[in-house]
Amino acid sequence: MCGRFTLTTTADELHRRFGVHVMETLAPRWNIAPSQASLILIQSGLELSAKQAEFGLKAGPDGKRLINARAETVQEKPTFRQAYTASRCLVPASGWYEWAGKGKPFHVQLTDARVMAFAGLYFAPPQRNQRGQFVILTTAAEGELAVVHHRSPLVLPATRWQTWLTGTSAEAEVCLVPPLSRFFNLYPVAPAVGDIRQDNASLVAPAEHQTDLHKSAAPQGDLFS
Repeated sequence: MCGRFTLTTTADELHRRFGVHVMETLAPRWNIAPSQASLILIQSGLELSAKQAEFGLKAGPDGKRLINARAETVQEKPTFRQAYTASRCLVPASGWYEWAGKGKPFHVQLTDARVMAFAGLYFAPPQRNQRGQFVILTTAAEGELAVVHHRSPLVLPATRWQTWLTGTSAEAEVCLVPPLSRFFNLYPVAPAVGDIRQDNASLVAPAEHQTDLHKSAAPQGDLFS
């Protein structure tokens, strides 16, 4: 699954990576949690636009949020089917957290530490003065990612960003494949990330005296560049 992630990039990097103009000042976020707002990218006519949306789709009167949609069933589930057809989005992220067990969080990022894009679904608000909501697609984890958790966010290579945003439902199916673990670094971090009130750079610092799955060199031909 993907329940916590980071976004510590700048507007300039987002423009270089995605060609999107972000007018707001972006503060680094080290612990984005469900119900909190984060940046998403959606196709607006011929241009890509950025907006803030809440992480998680409210489902029911109790305020419970659905934060992930499974790539294997997203086209079948009534909750997600329409959004998959008509309002797919990109969720920029610098990394994400995953738990190998209680009190054993890991941080995962691209080997080159650049901003990445999760496949997301956007749900527009019923009123213009409200924020929309988004969920992140997940898929089966591959390789070393599966050592930490059996699910992984669906990280899209740059070659498939446009297909995810503007392709037909059938064309977008090519995007629904697990990201390869060789493109990522993953390493243990301190349990403090479990506290959503914590939001600082120390959360991504490698924890001491723990097994490290870090890979130091980026592979050749990185599709996520």
